[in-house]
Amino acid sequence: MKDLLRHPLRAILRLHDVLISVSYWLGSLALLLIVAIFAYEVVMRYFLDAPTKWGSDFVSFLLLISLFLVIPHVTRIQGNVSVSILLDILGGRSAEIVRRLGFAVGAAVCIWVGFIFWGETQRLIARGTVTLTTVQVPKWWLYAFVFFGMLNTGLYFLRLALGDRFRTVKGAGE
Repeated sequence: MKDLLRHPLRAILRLHDVLISVSYWLGSLALLLIVAIFAYEVVMRYFLDAPTKWGSDFVSFLLLISLFLVIPHVTRIQGNVSVSILLDILGGRSAEIVRRLGFAVGAAVCIWVGFIFWGETQRLIARGTVTLTTVQVPKWWLYAFVFFGMLNTGLYFLRLALGDRFRTVKGAGE
């Protein structure tokens, strides 16, 4: 508790890191469920001649969920695709400035897209819109994952743009 009062920013960054780690593991679990559903579907379809009606719907939902739960972690470990030829040519301090500027642009775009999805999620809740699939689920459930993923990816890009002091906090579920 003392540390929280002395270093509130560090505590917030640690909480963000823990949130990203938990979402990474939940995204990984979603991928595991995709494999299990595909395996079940193969057995039911080709060995028992009784294909499921829901398998492909759930795989689609889980793929979206896993992507937007995992993307903040990918950003944290800087696993995004990067064409660094300009940074390699510039070198030194200039390269670092351009790199941080790129992170800032990425942060702005991701946070902007996140808030667009926040508004759309609110509209979907108000309208009660459901998916046009065999297994219907409220669309806002899926949009909420997009909002979560884009917002947290944007926040981590912002942390990268601000420099080393705002990166992963030790002991926060790396």
